[in-house]
Amino acid sequence: MQPGALIPVPDPIPVHWAIPEALMLATFVVHILLMNAFFGVAILSLAQTLWGRDDSPGLHAVAKLMPTSTALTVNAGVAPLLFMQVLYGHFFYISDVMLAFWWFSVIGLVIVAYYGAYIWDFRFARLGRGGRTLVLAFLVAVLFLISFVFVNNFTLMLTPERWAAYFANPGGTLLNLGEPTLFPRWLHFLTAVLAVGGLTQAVLWTVKARRGADPAYAAGRIRQGMKVFAWFTLAQLLAGSWFLVSLPREVMLRFMGGHGLSTGVFVLALASVLATLALGFKGRVWPTLASLVGTVVLMACLRELVRIGYLAPYFSPADLVVRPQYSPLVMFLAVLAVGGAVLAWVLRQAAKASAATPGQAREEA
Repeated sequence: MQPGALIPVPDPIPVHWAIPEALMLATFVVHILLMNAFFGVAILSLAQTLWGRDDSPGLHAVAKLMPTSTALTVNAGVAPLLFMQVLYGHFFYISDVMLAFWWFSVIGLVIVAYYGAYIWDFRFARLGRGGRTLVLAFLVAVLFLISFVFVNNFTLMLTPERWAAYFANPGGTLLNLGEPTLFPRWLHFLTAVLAVGGLTQAVLWTVKARRGADPAYAAGRIRQGMKVFAWFTLAQLLAGSWFLVSLPREVMLRFMGGHGLSTGVFVLALASVLATLALGFKGRVWPTLASLVGTVVLMACLRELVRIGYLAPYFSPADLVVRPQYSPLVMFLAVLAVGGAVLAWVLRQAAKASAATPGQAREEA
């Protein structure tokens, strides 16, 4: 059976395809930054509880941020997923069906992770070091599983030539384990998680130092975070190289001079990574953060260009039929603006309340 015969006809869209494309990339950047920070800090905290000293005050300062971070990460992930479905729904829904059991399990896993974050925060002192380690290990394991399911789904949607496997396994338990890019892509993601987790730690304690935290203690945590960021960014370069060479030849060559836009974005992204890496090794927290945001924007564009390259034999977003209907877009943008303003106000009030009691975390720990 020809793979193209398994691809459904896409539905018309209400606006030019470039609009949901731009919104998908913008919201994805927000989501991936939040998610990498949340996941990375969880892994680093687990490593510290397993192999480091029992730094209860420092860990509790992180634990107090986890419930809010979980909520922000999950909600920020909804918008890019919806915009992706507008453009690529006829591919994404097929991969959803093929691994339906795993995909639906993500809902329960996210809820469990949310509870884990709350338990780690609200029961921090009562759990003791052993209990905190168990809760945190469980939370991190759940996040690893969620990320693996996502990588399977997003690679399966790009490979219609593998969809015929559904007829031999129609139970929704199929995973894309035969995909050559699966593990390089996942490793590239995980090294980014650890790098951003380190930078998040450095940013957190830079802010806390300005609000009266012990300068020597904060400086140690900042140095540690920047070292983690720099070395895992270097590891991400190696993982990214593996990911690049594992791509299908026709897709990889698009970034090696075969496609002007793809090659240009690739060169810019590589230069941005090297600049961010240099800043990280110098320990410059705020310039590193600014450079990282620019790098993530370019990486998000690269990710989309990889997807376009994979699907080029079958589909391009420019092929979508447009039936103009702009009122839903206007409503979305209005709600986004109001919701963003309210969220900014809420976070500012929460930060003020936290700053008003700087010693609370240490006392409770």
